[in-house]
Amino acid sequence: MTVLPSQKLTIGELFVSLAAGLMFFLLPNDAKNQFDSIIISECFVMLICSVITLVLFIIIKRFEAVGVAMLTYAVLTLVNIVFSIITGIFSNTKDYWPTVSEYNIVCMFIIWVIPFFFMTITRLLQGGQYDNNERRMGFSRFILLSMRALLILYGLVIIFMMIIPYKPRTESPREIDFMIFSRIGDCIKNIHEDGTKYILWHNFILAPLTFYLLVLIPKIKFWHLLIISGTFALTIEALQYLLNTGTACLDDIIMYIVGAIIGIMLKHLIDSVRSVLTSGKDDCMLSYSYTPIKRKTDTSAAVIIDE
Repeated sequence: MTVLPSQKLTIGELFVSLAAGLMFFLLPNDAKNQFDSIIISECFVMLICSVITLVLFIIIKRFEAVGVAMLTYAVLTLVNIVFSIITGIFSNTKDYWPTVSEYNIVCMFIIWVIPFFFMTITRLLQGGQYDNNERRMGFSRFILLSMRALLILYGLVIIFMMIIPYKPRTESPREIDFMIFSRIGDCIKNIHEDGTKYILWHNFILAPLTFYLLVLIPKIKFWHLLIISGTFALTIEALQYLLNTGTACLDDIIMYIVGAIIGIMLKHLIDSVRSVLTSGKDDCMLSYSYTPIKRKTDTSAAVIIDE
């Protein structure tokens, strides 16, 4: 494996990439203002995000450009939330703590996943003359940038949706549920409101964490990931209980662990497919480092003629 050099984009390429990131940032609000339906707005975001990604990659033809756009979007989202908190505090507004709606979460997911999906599929299928050290290095830079964007967006989702999603319920006592499969059963029987969304959300919330850790530390062991995921899940439920912002539930922890395993399986699946397509020559495509292609050396012995 070869460690990555620093990111190298020309001034023009960097400017175009930053502009694409700004377009990603403005896209959710523009879609919401144009359409009354949330579903149509989300579909519009998906379509335009795909177009921006493809056009950017076609123009610059470098994976790093898309990574810069993704990281720009994530940083702008973080700055916007921090700025709204600061202005709310100085303006003495009671509800200065911003809320991240379900629509915002879905748009974050779309704007990160669409570019990552297109770039991963493109690199996954590249072979022959399109598989060289420059492209391998460029894709590894893309992984580095996109994972940084994921870390920022994931942190925002965890803080604003899992730990502090609502105001503390000062009028009601703290709730804790130790009954296994009680909440899951209520969701399946449609007793729990929005049961399907509840199960999907909790089953996938830790998938980005384990996926990120495997990219960061490819050789990390499975049981280490389970310990980290379990600790993370317990911390979320404990904070919800202490802050009285939700019900601490054993079923939630079970679904968190399922999501962690999904993230592990997804990372290994992508790397396994790439390994098969390259006959084992590139078995860890999703990494901050890359496996350089070995150049063929001339092994033929020199002929010496004795006179």
